[in-house]
Amino acid sequence: MKGLLPIIATLSMLALSANAAESRITSERAIEKLHEFFGLLDIRIYDKENLSRVVTPDFRIFEVGNDFDLDSFDSFINGAFETISETKWELSDFVVSLDENSAHISYFNNGFFRTTQNELIRYHWIESAYMILDGEELKLKFLQSDVVSEVTE
Repeated sequence: MKGLLPIIATLSMLALSANAAESRITSERAIEKLHEFFGLLDIRIYDKENLSRVVTPDFRIFEVGNDFDLDSFDSFINGAFETISETKWELSDFVVSLDENSAHISYFNNGFFRTTQNELIRYHWIESAYMILDGEELKLKFLQSDVVSEVTE
């Protein structure tokens, strides 16, 4: 019985350290990072350098039938400055899957875009994002976006 006590103690410590490693990423942390990403896309404050801090160097986004890396996505956003004066996103219905080094989130995104002609364009997307730990920082590596509906008012 005396010999079992050290083994049980060691197994308990290993179990606790495994749980600590798994908790480096939480659903809340992943969802906060997603909100941060979309906040940085606000047309009024957009800056590629700020966006680059929350995505991996090999970041990809599949949207509007295109495969963007950060540079081409930046060009796409800069092109919108000519016609879009306001942007807003409402994210909802998150389904989060975690492991110790990554997070996957699927969710709905309702986007609102005010044009320079004062039209309001409403998009409804179903999206998926994959994030990884870069050191201790959670960063977006991939985002897939599919339009469900588009309405112009």
